[in-house]
Amino acid sequence: SRKDPPEWKVKIPIWARAMVLTGDRLFLAGPPDVIDPDDPRATVEGRDGALLRAVSKVDGATISEHVLDAQPVFDGLIAVGGKLYMCMKDGTVRCWSE
Repeated sequence: SRKDPPEWKVKIPIWARAMVLTGDRLFLAGPPDVIDPDDPRATVEGRDGALLRAVSKVDGATISEHVLDAQPVFDGLIAVGGKLYMCMKDGTVRCWSE
């Protein structure tokens, strides 16, 4: 169990399916944490799209956010050499750089 309280706490409206921590950022990817009353299973089944968000490691503030047209695979995010790679459920691999 944790002895000390967390350094920060922020509600991030994403069902994180993939996360990676870099030197100064935390990247999260997954469907939005919103339930459509007309189609409550849409988020779980991946019909609501997905988001990729970068937040500050220092305070959790949003740095950037991108809408994705496919869902990330579970734990399918890696950062290496200044680039971010994500494996998607549609069989593609995406790459972002600064």
